[in-house]
Amino acid sequence: MKKRNITKGNKFNGKEILEYKHRDIGMDTQILETIDDHLKDALERHSKVLVVRFDVRFPEDESNRSFSKFQAEFMRKERRAGFDPSYVAVREVGEREGHPHYHEVLLVNGNNTRNIHKHIENANAAMNLTLGLEHDEPTGLVHSCTDRKGPLRNGIMIHRDALFADDENDAFRQASYLAKESQKDTPNGMREVFASNLKRRKDK
Repeated sequence: MKKRNITKGNKFNGKEILEYKHRDIGMDTQILETIDDHLKDALERHSKVLVVRFDVRFPEDESNRSFSKFQAEFMRKERRAGFDPSYVAVREVGEREGHPHYHEVLLVNGNNTRNIHKHIENANAAMNLTLGLEHDEPTGLVHSCTDRKGPLRNGIMIHRDALFADDENDAFRQASYLAKESQKDTPNGMREVFASNLKRRKDK
């Protein structure tokens, strides 16, 4: 099993993170750092960034091949639409069924989009391409995480302006779900964290 640096505090780099005190579950600091770096990178490039959470599962593939193919198709669609996407995703293995699934945070130019709908539509279309299905055939394999309210609401718009720091804090807290140490039973040699390259290209 992978060696991890774990925190069980309620903040990381000054931002709030989820806590699971009742289950004694900590957060992987390397994953938290990756998420924080990508949030900062996106805000350097755009004055507004939409943060979208969704989950992906593949019923039969125990490797990462299907996810990698899905992610490539998804990023291609997001780039063609002018959203300048970046992302962080993690692989987990369900405690009951034992199959891998993936949690993802998508970061897109908030000046070109306002809600999650087009991005979830692109994710579903990428899934169908991955599986060789018709464009609009429902699969139920992309979960938009829209059934949560309050601090875990989906589609949070963050801003470069410090006046909107609470939104960035909420977005990081929501994204910190990816860092929970539970269900991270990834075999040795198997990739667990997926992330786009940091671009560091300021775009006002």
